[in-house]
Amino acid sequence: MARFRIPRLLLVLATLMFTALSSFAAGGSYPVRSGEFVVRVRPESLKSSRNPFQDVSERLSRLIGMKDAVRFSRFSTSDDFATFKVSGVPTRDTLQALRQDPSVLYAEPNYIFKALGRGDQNPNDAQFGALWGMKNVGQADAAGQVGKAGADIRVVPVWNEGITGDKRIRVAVIDTGVDYNHPDLKANMDAANGYNFVGNNADARDDHNHGTHCAGTIGGVGNNGVGVTGVAWNVTIIPIKFLDANGSGSLAGAVQSIQHATKLGVDIMSNSWGGGPFTQALYDAIMEARNKGILFVAAAGNDSNDNDGRATYPAGYQIDNVLSVAATDNQDKIAIFSNYGRRTVHVAAPGVKILSTLKNGGYGAMSGTSMATPHVAGIAALMRSANPSLTYVQIKDLLIRSSDKVRALARKSVSGGRVNVYNALHGIFPVDDAPAENSWKDVSMNIESAHPYENGQVKSYPIKVPGARFIRVVIDQLDTEAGYDIVETVAADGTVVDSVSGTRNGHVTDYFSGSEGRVVLKTDGSVNKWGFKISRVQAVY
Repeated sequence: MARFRIPRLLLVLATLMFTALSSFAAGGSYPVRSGEFVVRVRPESLKSSRNPFQDVSERLSRLIGMKDAVRFSRFSTSDDFATFKVSGVPTRDTLQALRQDPSVLYAEPNYIFKALGRGDQNPNDAQFGALWGMKNVGQADAAGQVGKAGADIRVVPVWNEGITGDKRIRVAVIDTGVDYNHPDLKANMDAANGYNFVGNNADARDDHNHGTHCAGTIGGVGNNGVGVTGVAWNVTIIPIKFLDANGSGSLAGAVQSIQHATKLGVDIMSNSWGGGPFTQALYDAIMEARNKGILFVAAAGNDSNDNDGRATYPAGYQIDNVLSVAATDNQDKIAIFSNYGRRTVHVAAPGVKILSTLKNGGYGAMSGTSMATPHVAGIAALMRSANPSLTYVQIKDLLIRSSDKVRALARKSVSGGRVNVYNALHGIFPVDDAPAENSWKDVSMNIESAHPYENGQVKSYPIKVPGARFIRVVIDQLDTEAGYDIVETVAADGTVVDSVSGTRNGHVTDYFSGSEGRVVLKTDGSVNKWGFKISRVQAVY
């Protein structure tokens, strides 16, 4: 590649834009498509020029002094968006120049998003009895973990009432595409209105598995004697593909997918993907869906992250049609990989070892907030089919308030529990029996691991608060190998009330009864990280 000198004007712009670009520099670890940018032009530019994107391209070419370095491709879904491709120029310099152009409303790197499934596609029998998320009678999941009876979305009584969905309810599955000829999906598919923004054609066939798996949980044909059952037996699924065969897609593809679904006027968008920082383009696209009354269901993410402190997008956009979903296991615990957030993650749903459809007519189990999201999208479809007048605001509110209160989920989401479609449809709102927040009192207590901690150990740290009726622990700092080195909070009778790993600060555990308990550090035989530090517990007397 030829070297060139950046013109003086561009160097001046670089100086002027240093502050504006600090957020981009801070987000530099987010993967992007090299040399690609999503550009939205100002409304007045569309009126004053026949092709404002060409104007921007010509000005940018002159500015960088390379005639053939700039190309652009207008969105098929919107007149004011385009993808720009610029070669031979540092990304930061191009972004500066685009943001200074008088016709540009905003310009952003073409960030890359990823499917949020965890890829563990274990084979399983195609039968309803394996769908613990639909009906949990204590059966083991695909990994052999014995479940807790009742830790499900309670959809069977709803089906028994004759509420099984309606083909007039349309759900856009924005993902890797869908196997629309799958025998357990075909009757509920609308492939004609789907689109493939990877290949830029109308064939949104799945070449990965992720999107087909999500579609099966939403709307696998029910009561047909074949394979699995979706939450909504009758529904119309529209496949919109922007994630490729590797489960990867761009900001441009995500925005166009949402815009396409918005123009179709779907009822619900199911979004089991995420990545990248806040972007104005994605925000605007979701806002356009919101203005059309569309519910945007989104996976909270799989990083064991507190989304209250560090947002994960698109689930983290503060728009009222966004419904962020965490994942639970078959024991009604937050999945060890799931993101959470007392203020920013709205509900939790089954997402560990979920059996569903795969491409080429197959079936298999996957885990992730990707698998929790379609449970909620399917519930929303059932609710809309039972009462078409429900708005996205009402559906979201009902799902939050009607969730079953679960101790292990109490501080993990706005709902404090796991979704329950029967409650949502019947206006049943469980009461939280946890102690009121203002009743908790701080008690100083120094509990700390070695830094770094030792491998291959189980170490117990006692907790005693004389006179306490309930105790919970505040973990100031936690840095362990996620999923392998675990800090548990254990009641006096041996009940594990909280389990946490990874990197977290200020984590407040679930509570236990009585005046004594313990914290237990369990580590495996590799990767000894910093450990944990506790400076206080909280008690109710």
